Amino acid sequence: MAFYSFTLKKSNPSELWKQIQNGLNNDVIVKSIDYKIHYTVHEINNNYISYSAPSRNSGEIESISYEDFVKTVSKLLEFETFNTNSSKEAFKGGKIYKKRSPLFAILKSSGIIKQVSLQ
Repeated sequence: MAFYSFTLKKSNPSELWKQIQNGLNNDVIVKSIDYKIHYTVHEINNNYISYSAPSRNSGEIESISYEDFVKTVSKLLEFETFNTNSSKEAFKGGKIYKKRSPLFAILKSSGIIKQVSLQ
């Protein structure tokens, strides 16, 4: 499984949210980090990012709230490297736990995280 890190280590989750808003268009398709699932990002606004995938939740639209994004990304920023598996603890107990894959897809497609080699 690949590992990722933030492209800018001193990032602020609120600034990253704005980067997503500025970098992705509504109705854009982003691919999961393993390229198996294609998510359609329907809307990005100040309160949430909505998305769907035919293979998830019967294709129903799901969302990641701004508050959940800030909490989760704040925890992820504490890691030097991470992936959806190694970061499970950062997600546990939150509404976003089952949304790790779409979150990582959005972060990667926005250029916020990048794949890194562990040596």
